[in-house]
Amino acid sequence: MANAQLYTAPLGSNIFQHLNMSKWDQSKSNSKSLTDTLELPFIDDFSKEARSPEESKWIDHSVYINQQMAVKPPSIGVATFDGLNSFGIPYSTINETGAADTLTSHYINLNYPASDSLYLSFYYQPKGLGNFPEFRDTFLLEFKNPDDSLWTWAWSSKGEDYPQLARDFEQVMVPIVDTALLKKGFQFRFRNYAQLNGSWDNWHLDYVRLDRNRNLNDTNLLDYSFMYPAGSLLNTYKSVPLSHFLPNALANMDTLFQLSLTTQALASDFKTYGYYFENYNFPNFIRDSSLALLGPIFSREESQFTQAIKYTYENPGTPWTEYILRHFLKDNQGDLIPENDTTIYRQILSNYYALDDGSAEERISINNNGGGFAAQKFDTYLGDTLKSIQFYFNWANEPIIDKSFYIMVWGAGANVPGEILVNEGVHLPYYYGQNVFITYELENPIYLPAGSYYIGWAQNTGFDINIGFDKNTQNSNRIFYNLDGNWYNYAANEGTMMIRPLFQEFQDTYVGLKSIVNQDWGMYPNPSNGEITLTLPENQTNIELFVFDVSGRIVFNVNELSSQITIDLKEDLSAGVYFIEMRNKEGKLGNIKQLILN
Repeated sequence: MANAQLYTAPLGSNIFQHLNMSKWDQSKSNSKSLTDTLELPFIDDFSKEARSPEESKWIDHSVYINQQMAVKPPSIGVATFDGLNSFGIPYSTINETGAADTLTSHYINLNYPASDSLYLSFYYQPKGLGNFPEFRDTFLLEFKNPDDSLWTWAWSSKGEDYPQLARDFEQVMVPIVDTALLKKGFQFRFRNYAQLNGSWDNWHLDYVRLDRNRNLNDTNLLDYSFMYPAGSLLNTYKSVPLSHFLPNALANMDTLFQLSLTTQALASDFKTYGYYFENYNFPNFIRDSSLALLGPIFSREESQFTQAIKYTYENPGTPWTEYILRHFLKDNQGDLIPENDTTIYRQILSNYYALDDGSAEERISINNNGGGFAAQKFDTYLGDTLKSIQFYFNWANEPIIDKSFYIMVWGAGANVPGEILVNEGVHLPYYYGQNVFITYELENPIYLPAGSYYIGWAQNTGFDINIGFDKNTQNSNRIFYNLDGNWYNYAANEGTMMIRPLFQEFQDTYVGLKSIVNQDWGMYPNPSNGEITLTLPENQTNIELFVFDVSGRIVFNVNELSSQITIDLKEDLSAGVYFIEMRNKEGKLGNIKQLILN
């Protein structure tokens, strides 16, 4: 029992990579020939908003491009190497170590004399916010002679078994002097050797740069960058119900914003920073904006600044809304990579409270054969009826786990969970995709006055439930577990459990139309690859179909449906979870149904 508690582990899957498979033109990437050879300079800092590497520079896509996994990166965005393949699932179902991710460049023209002094440079970091690679794990760079198919070792780094101290990014300079490589058709690749049954043994790569006329000390370049993505506009939460927010918007807003900037230039400098703030309901209409001179921004260091930001939160007149805050560096002439000069935050105010940022870096479970309880504290702003609880489960072994759990809600005790208010089950953990929350409607919705509540789960056997764990947001002081009749605060790892309470039903929030009794409709198959058949109620005319995404936005609709119709959504919608509703002039037909596109 001494070791039994909550515990975190690396992600078992990352379907962000799988979802991007449809966007990656593999045939185009593999068909590159010497006629498509890239010219120098070659540079990539992975700052573009994507989950896969740029097709124009790389021929494979097993690495994970992200802005969440690294610590103090030299620019916003890194390529993360782990034990997950290009589909975002483990290379192996057993605990074994072997070759894992690969990142291979397209053909590059290196037809230059050795006197041109060619260097390949890059930054790398083990672990970051992920899992520390052990000594048996390796991160390496290889070169390929254009005249044969052999890859040769150029550089490598090992992990460490002890003491595994946090390490900053380190820049590596690798000269290319072998004349056998100085030809048209040169390639290089990064690889990792890791534990293959999950997102283990992480290495993060940034600022890959290959060019001529360099030397060992050529480690600087003119580039100013944000280091991290923009954060929430709220002072506690990432999202709150719009109806709870508006009555006291000023008190719920964060009036100061933390910015981290850095530069690869040799000398520090000042830069003009700006922001503008938009209401999604009024596109292209800037509500607030400002400019300021920030500095000094120091070379290859994190330079932190606090900015006072004003917002205008008017009532959008809708059940939900989205605000967009864009931070940017202005008049940054000569800057080498303009993509890293901007970061955007999209603030959704809908029907739920969220402490997490929507992105899991690890998973959390109860480590106890007899099961137990786990909970996360939420402070509600307004009295309202709790209708549903959302959980994000990470796929570690199977997408559906045949072990049950119970949804729990506790009132506030003496700084720990108190009286049990909700105890409903039996439920099963479901997995529908990376960072996709599953909604469990309460059989008996409960009115909760404004105050503190603890929301979580109970399990009566020991198994890994694998709730998503957001390590970029620190709320460990709000996390509690109970395995022996006593509540304990979880302090072993900083982060936030990905659990969200919903205070309005989906149809109430986004539709608001009265249901018509006994007028339900059918849909099959579900899950679907995109083509679905709908069977509609008899004696109903002018039926209209609406498809909503998980934020409640209408993403597809069809008018004047017949009694049975087949529609194909493959071209219009990406893989994920959606909600489908039928309406006619009298209101909503039957229930809203959840559709899974795979």
